[in-house]
Amino acid sequence: MLSAHFEYPGQAGAGIAIMMIEDVKLSRRLSTLHLTLWQGGLLSQAPWINPAVSRRVVLAYVTYTNLRTLTGLSMPTRYEVTPTSKLPPLPDSKWELSRLPKGFELWCSLRNWNFYLPRGEPPFPGVVDIWVRMASGERVTQDTLAYVVDSFPWNLHNYFAAPETPTISTDGSRERKSETQSGQAQREEQRPGLWSPTVVMNIETKALLPDEGVEWLAVRLMTKQIKDGRFDIDILVRTVEGEIVALSQQLAMIVSIERHTKKGGPLTKAAL
Repeated sequence: MLSAHFEYPGQAGAGIAIMMIEDVKLSRRLSTLHLTLWQGGLLSQAPWINPAVSRRVVLAYVTYTNLRTLTGLSMPTRYEVTPTSKLPPLPDSKWELSRLPKGFELWCSLRNWNFYLPRGEPPFPGVVDIWVRMASGERVTQDTLAYVVDSFPWNLHNYFAAPETPTISTDGSRERKSETQSGQAQREEQRPGLWSPTVVMNIETKALLPDEGVEWLAVRLMTKQIKDGRFDIDILVRTVEGEIVALSQQLAMIVSIERHTKKGGPLTKAAL
C-alpha cells in the first residue's frame, strides 16, 4: 500500500463485517481501490448486505504499488528528530508504560499495545514522542501500520495540553485547577469520561518493514490546535534506526463517552 484515505461515517462494533472492493483504476505502476466496510443486517450470500438495515462504517480509497520495485529520484532533506526520541534502554527512568485506568474495559483495542511515554512534561508544546510495541510480544508488521497510527495512549491529551491549560469536563466546560492537585492530574481524572473518535485519517507508506516485522516503533504525535471539540494530529512513524516508515494525518473529535456507550450499541446510529 502506498497511501490510503479513510472516513468513518458510522461506528463499527465487534462482530462480523463485509468488505466490498471496487476497482477504480488498475495499472502497472499505481492502482486505486474503493473499499467499503459494512456491518449490521448482513446476508449469507450475494448481495451480502440489506440496504435497509446494513450500514457503511468505514470508507476508504487505497492506492497500491510495488514498493520493492518502485524507483525514482531520491535526495536527502537533512530532516532530523530530537535526541529525546531516541530508543530508551528498558527499564528506563525517563519513560513509563501507559496503563489503562478503571472504566476502560470497552477499550479492548488499546490493550493490544504497550505505549511508553516520557515522564514529566513533554519537551515541546503539542509534540509527544512515544515508543510502541505489541502487548502480546508479537512483532509489528507492514499490515498493522494502519492500526499503529490510529492507536494512542488513553491520556494523550495530558501531553498535548499546555501546563497552564485548565481541566476540561466531560461536557466541554472549563474548570479551574484546585490548589492541591496539578492540572495534569485533574485532566487525567477527567479523561475516562471522554472519547476521541477518528473522523478522517490519511496514511502514506514511506518504507517497508522487514518481512519478519519489528519489535519497536517510534511514533511522534503532533497537534496544532484543540478547539471546539476537535483536533488535528500529525503522526510520524520510524524504526529503531530512525528510518521513516509511515506518515499520517488525522482529524478527531473529543466527545462524551456516553456517545460510545449509549443504549442500543454501536450499530444503531452513528455516534457523531
